[in-house]
Amino acid sequence: MRKSIYIFIAFVLSLKFWDISFIVTKLPPDVILVFSWAWIMFGVFYFNADTKRLKSLNSFKYSKVLVYIFLGVLISMFTAYYFGKQSLIVTLISQRTIYSFIFLPAILFIQPTEKDIINALRWVTGITMIVWVIMHINPGFVYIDESMLEKVVVEKETLTTKLAFYVNGIYYVIFYAYYKMGEYIKRFTWDDFIEASLVVFFILLYQNRSMILMIAPIYVYTLFKFRSEYKSTIIAVLSILLVLVVIFTSDIWLLLINNTQKDLNEPGYNRWLAVYYYFGHYSPNWFCYVFGNGYPSGGKSPLGNLMWANFAKGIFASDLGMIGMWVDFGIIPLIGIYSVVINVLRKRIFPLYLKFICLHVLLVPTIFHFWSDPGVTFFSLIIYMHAYYTDRNKKMIQYARSNNS
Repeated sequence: MRKSIYIFIAFVLSLKFWDISFIVTKLPPDVILVFSWAWIMFGVFYFNADTKRLKSLNSFKYSKVLVYIFLGVLISMFTAYYFGKQSLIVTLISQRTIYSFIFLPAILFIQPTEKDIINALRWVTGITMIVWVIMHINPGFVYIDESMLEKVVVEKETLTTKLAFYVNGIYYVIFYAYYKMGEYIKRFTWDDFIEASLVVFFILLYQNRSMILMIAPIYVYTLFKFRSEYKSTIIAVLSILLVLVVIFTSDIWLLLINNTQKDLNEPGYNRWLAVYYYFGHYSPNWFCYVFGNGYPSGGKSPLGNLMWANFAKGIFASDLGMIGMWVDFGIIPLIGIYSVVINVLRKRIFPLYLKFICLHVLLVPTIFHFWSDPGVTFFSLIIYMHAYYTDRNKKMIQYARSNNS
């Protein structure tokens, strides 16, 4: 089995098969989660005989970020116990999806190449886009929460609502789009440029403002950075196409802009409510504020009952993305994640696509999280690629020094 296939299957399991109805009705999320863990461990045993693996890459220094993550998770379990009256066993079970971070030490051991990972991302991106299209033809193809389905039915006449279905796999689509952008900046080819443009167009259709806010300006930036004799023609054609698209879909974009302005100026906007509540009233003391309140289990404790009550008020920690992670697990896991993100942005040894995705995580953190998959696998990928290029750079330095000697 090729490593690209192993990674692809790991991605599919992390996406719970895109929540396709006829699959998830027979395989509950917890069963898929166990399959995911089993597949991760299977890879360790299957690729154990690979003699090309590097000891330097499979080392603690590259996986120590997990110490920060699980230390924060462990401390937050005790805050949930002492201040939220939620038993340690209940918390241990309720946060089970975060244990999928075992994927990181597994791929550090297996050591897929960049090509292996990109091939898997390409397949997942293609299937994700197909699933999203099928959802609009047949909404029942993918399982949708009843409350979300009711909203879609009530507003089904509006094109914006029709296009705004969430699809599992969008994290990987963003990752792949940035990779393709980096490729045609490094060396322009029509295949890379057209593929990247199509994926960016899909993300624009997807209409998630937090995604468009970063991917649109980065795409425009890449148009000025790549080198090709056709550059002027490409920019001119894209400009004309953009004008035509804006003209024919102006109602969608005006509605999106108006909704954004309304949300930003509305005190009752969900994200404002969440920020105000979680950083002003949720944590009972400074310790919980710094080290997290623990992962609530709905209906199993006062902390879990509080979560249900907040849901009824329209207050969701998930609306805050990475900031919401701080609410549950404290600042220690964020220190681990953002130390990698900032290191990627600071150093020239890392490729452009990795810088693009890390810049997105840093500046627009509201859509990213690692409560569960695919977020856990997504961040494991970022950490792995950070380790991959760091180790490769050290090998190049050692090789240069030996030659100089």
